[in-house]
Amino acid sequence: MGIAFILASFSTQIWQLVLTQGIMFGSAASFPYILGVTVPLQWIKRRRGLALAVVYLGSGLGGMWISLLTRTCIETVGRQWSNRILGCIMIALGVGLSPLIIARRAAKQRPEKLIDFSVVTEWRFMYIAAAGFFAMGPNTIPYLLMPTYVADVLKEHSKLGSSLVTLINVSGIFGRFLAGMLADRFGPVNILIIWVFLAAFSQLGIWLPFTSVPAVIASAALFGVAGASIVGMLLNAISQQFGVSRITYISGIIYMTYSISSLVVAQTTSLMLDTVGHGTDYTWPIVYTGMLLLVAFVILIAFKFKISRQFTFIV
Repeated sequence: MGIAFILASFSTQIWQLVLTQGIMFGSAASFPYILGVTVPLQWIKRRRGLALAVVYLGSGLGGMWISLLTRTCIETVGRQWSNRILGCIMIALGVGLSPLIIARRAAKQRPEKLIDFSVVTEWRFMYIAAAGFFAMGPNTIPYLLMPTYVADVLKEHSKLGSSLVTLINVSGIFGRFLAGMLADRFGPVNILIIWVFLAAFSQLGIWLPFTSVPAVIASAALFGVAGASIVGMLLNAISQQFGVSRITYISGIIYMTYSISSLVVAQTTSLMLDTVGHGTDYTWPIVYTGMLLLVAFVILIAFKFKISRQFTFIV
């Protein structure tokens, strides 16, 4: 990841950025991300929701300080040196912390297959994968749209847009801890249903009808609490349904659908904004984001009825 950023600092054409910050960084980032969130679950039997909240705390804190650092570096030393500085930080942290990620496995326990794709035929996986596809795809849209929305629609300073991204990350810290503690008490699927609904409400119930700075701030805060926790809650649901022995490669398949969904949703949202919204009307991109989350909400409701035959908050 660090090398990708350093090489990107020397890029002068679009295809070079696609190769470095796109393919190289994207491929490399998947390895520490999957291992970082799945390996700790192998060591913890109780309070897995809270454990995941602590793990994802790094994501919230990292997103908060990295956005501030990146903006400061760009304003002071420019884009090229900003990439080099970030790249060196990634290399130092990666090399220093990687030895701490140790998988737990019994001495004589060996997996029959490196990757068991038979799980994709299980109905529980199909429900979770479908819900993840529709819920995680829109997960990055507020990060992308809110900064430009502030400048194009509200005519506010661009610093407010970057502050909204920071707000999403900061509120995500609180949301992850709250979701983790509630999941340990009421079950990850139940809390996931509520969090997906709140994420949809932040788009359709707050951001869409109210064109004002307080509304977009409230939407960003609520989406940070709910939307930022969806990925971790899905992982918690996977560990509950399938156990931790298969969680690494099952999570890998889920995150593969996440990558596809994020790419499709980001491209369609951008196309919708440029064609239907003419670059300034954000109505349909917001509706699109919220409706995708509502589809995930309906799938999770169906999944809850399927596994319990009745909707209850006691698991």
